[in-house]
Amino acid sequence: MSCYLRHLKPIFGELGLTPETREERKRIDLAIRAVVGKSAENPCNEVWKEVKAWLQDEGKKNSIVEELRKLR
Repeated sequence: MSCYLRHLKPIFGELGLTPETREERKRIDLAIRAVVGKSAENPCNEVWKEVKAWLQDEGKKNSIVEELRKLR
């Protein structure tokens, strides 16, 4: 479910997100998947590959950050 979330800790820290429970991580995972156009059925490694690409583009990265900001 959330194999890539550990790579996003710096972003979580900036936003004050501290996903500690499985439910919190799942909620964040699903929000990120929705932004990058992946579903819950997509394997984690596919999602991470897409998220990495989005993080390289400042505009797309901001889309992820804005979606995560809504979860605070």
